[in-house]
Amino acid sequence: MKNVLTPARGAILATLVVGFTAPAVAQGLDRAIATGEQATRRAEQVQQQINQLDDERSDMVGEFRTLLQRKTAAELYARQQEAAVESQEREIASLTDQLSRVDEITSQTVPMLETLIDDLDAFVDADLPFRLEERKDRIARLREYLVDPNVSVTERYRQIMDAYTAEMEVGRKTDTWKETISVDDKEVTVDMVLFGRVALVYMDPTSRYAKRYDRETSSWVDLESKYKAEIEKAIRIIQGKRTQDVMYVPATKLAVQ
Repeated sequence: MKNVLTPARGAILATLVVGFTAPAVAQGLDRAIATGEQATRRAEQVQQQINQLDDERSDMVGEFRTLLQRKTAAELYARQQEAAVESQEREIASLTDQLSRVDEITSQTVPMLETLIDDLDAFVDADLPFRLEERKDRIARLREYLVDPNVSVTERYRQIMDAYTAEMEVGRKTDTWKETISVDDKEVTVDMVLFGRVALVYMDPTSRYAKRYDRETSSWVDLESKYKAEIEKAIRIIQGKRTQDVMYVPATKLAVQ
């Protein structure tokens, strides 16, 4: 007898099949879900690694740019230093060349300085004999400077120019001072009066002793009576005891041979 699958039997069989396969399907589904979750977590981990690598790449790019800027700045600084070194080398070479010629320059300068002192000495000799000891002492010091190894050529020249300046200033002003001189074998205190380089006279307070220096004879000669009142006025004006006024003085010309 054949087994015939009736509807009732089919239903029973389907029920049995479903009953037997339901646990297996559930297990497969669980495994599929678990596998999906693992894949998701793995994808998240991979994405985090990608993000981290991207951040690291950005940091490396920034650091590279910083290093590139530093390199450019270092190269620029190096070029500047090279130019500075070249300039210093040229300056050193110039100074070395100048130092090699110091002896030559000195040998040429010293005779010139000697000539300047000689000319100044000759000028003082030909000039009015005011403060003569002081001026001659200054010239003597200038000659000492020329042979003093501790005095530089520059300092020698400066001292000589100062002496010339001092002599020039005398020609721009009037001056008076007390001085004791010998007159007729007597010591007399007189007022010396200097009118620039126009005239040099002296007179005592009583006007008894009054003379002017004569360049032509290189001697002191009697002061004309007409000038005595003017000299007295000049003394008071120079001392600030009288207001400024016109003064008449016995002038003599200056001639330097």
